[in-house]
Amino acid sequence: MSETSLSAAALLAEIHQESLQSHKASAPGLTHIPALDAYFSAANTRRTARNWPLNRGDVIEVQGPAASGKTHFVYHMLVTCLLPASYSDVELGGWGKAAVLFDLDAKFSIRRLHELLVARLRRFLGEDDPTESEVASLEDLATQYLRNLHVFRPTSSAQLAVTLLHLPNYHVTEPRLQDMEIGLLAIDSMSSFYWRDRYTLEQLRDAADSSSRSTLPPNPLLHVLKALAKFRISHRPVILMTNWGLNPLTKSSPTGEPGSPFYRQHLHPFPAPFEPHGAADAISSIGASQAPGGGVTTPRSDTSGGLHRAGSILPLHYHITLHRSPIDPFPATFSLADALKHEDMRAVLVKKGEIKGLVRTPGGDAVGEFTFRIGEREVLVDPDEEP
Repeated sequence: MSETSLSAAALLAEIHQESLQSHKASAPGLTHIPALDAYFSAANTRRTARNWPLNRGDVIEVQGPAASGKTHFVYHMLVTCLLPASYSDVELGGWGKAAVLFDLDAKFSIRRLHELLVARLRRFLGEDDPTESEVASLEDLATQYLRNLHVFRPTSSAQLAVTLLHLPNYHVTEPRLQDMEIGLLAIDSMSSFYWRDRYTLEQLRDAADSSSRSTLPPNPLLHVLKALAKFRISHRPVILMTNWGLNPLTKSSPTGEPGSPFYRQHLHPFPAPFEPHGAADAISSIGASQAPGGGVTTPRSDTSGGLHRAGSILPLHYHITLHRSPIDPFPATFSLADALKHEDMRAVLVKKGEIKGLVRTPGGDAVGEFTFRIGEREVLVDPDEEP
């Protein structure tokens, strides 16, 4: 390639691009988890002087151990995004936008999401004891809203990166999507290809001699982050990423002292704003992301094979850690009869399915708390709600 063409390509790469969505889009609405919305609003006011919970282009990481409610949190956010603001003069509080889901774990259930949509409609429309025809009407309405959900199932990091790069073209050519704003882009889970990518990189590193290690390819996750950052700049959806919680910051001590409820970042490269090596980078990236026109510049290519500063590629605005609410063990003094006596009460607590969330903002010391419950047919977000 000639020097002229290289210069032209470099010039083109520096030209700011944005989609039609950037001009017709509106700010996202509430998450409808009261304590979480209150935290987001307070943090957003400090960060941008805006008094609403989420901005377009906000990036949220949700981390937690297995069975901690991460996927159901994604379901809840999908329902909120897909529902309209109102229906038949009844406030539904939804965003009324399209949603894109990358189901990397291949565990997404469209039936479960449909069930949650119907339950939310019943609660807002006041159908406590609907007739068969009313149930059918609600189910048809939920099916209609599901048409604005687009699910992709890539099976590798490379496929995920390529799909993200192709997403703008899909947006303008897919008839069901081309006239819609993408309000939410969810990835469940960013850790799905972690072990496979790590094994591949270790094999390449072991096979290379010392002189060629500097030319080894980067972690495939780097390409995912670059593609995600590019789509964030052009389309500005709220980006929601789930992540495994593998390594607690501190473990429980032998004397019974509880460990940290937070986890180390095991993905590399990936924003790590609460760890010393990633804090400054993440904070500066958030500041840049508030600049007019998107704020985050296209990441520079890096062929060194070394560590990449993920925080400069993709900003992380909020980090949520989820855990199942603990149920205290029986005291050591309890007899078998005492345990049997309290069995029903403990069964109720288990069935309640309460999830505790801790939310943090990079650069801030405040930790917010919220809870939600995973019911048989709906996600309950208000402490006063009954199934």
